[in-house]
Order: sequence, then structure tokens, then C-alpha cells
Amino acid sequence: DIRSRFNRGEKKVVQAMKSWASIAEQGRAALLDGDRERLAGLVNENYDLRSRIYRISDGNQELIRTTRQVGATAKFAGSGGAIVGTYRNERQFQRLVKTFHKIGVDVIQPQVAE
Repeated sequence: DIRSRFNRGEKKVVQAMKSWASIAEQGRAALLDGDRERLAGLVNENYDLRSRIYRISDGNQELIRTTRQVGATAKFAGSGGAIVGTYRNERQFQRLVKTFHKIGVDVIQPQVAE
């Protein structure tokens, strides 16, 4: 229970929360600057930090592993079961779709309005 661990002042959890705040700030700056490489690194950093303090199910780990095998980035969209990430180009996106299809996972490509 992360909340209990945080409330008890568990150093690793408290530091992780501070790090996530920093990752969010840096992510916003990367988005505003159009720095896709920096954003991609932050997405992976977010998950890597999570994996150090949370127990992550095999199925959820498989989502991240599969994404990274294709060379894209991923983090959980919430508590698990869904991920968000970045990819470099349409070819890589199609590889993601094909690879995830093999394990029974749907991939969507949201359209972002400006």
C-alpha cells in the first residue's frame, strides 16, 4: 500500500513521489518545447521508477516489455492494465500494432486536437 508507506515516511516512496513531480514538470516542458526525445526518456523513467516501489503483475510487465522490444516507450496510464507511450514514426507504430495483436492487446492512436 503506497499511501501507507508514504504516510509512514518510507524514504524510497517519499523520494519516488518527489521524482514523479519532477518528471511531470520536465514532461510538460518537453511537450511545450517539442522535445520528443526528452519526453520519450521521461516516459520510460516514469515506469522504471514505478517498478522500483510497486509490485507489478506479470501481465502489466509484459505490456511494457513488449513496447520496449519494439523500441517505443511506455508507462501506465493509471493503476495498470493500460499504457501510454511514444513512438518515432508510422512504421514503428505499425510494428507496435502487429506485436501487440499477437498477445491479444489492442492499440489505439489518439488524435490530439490543437
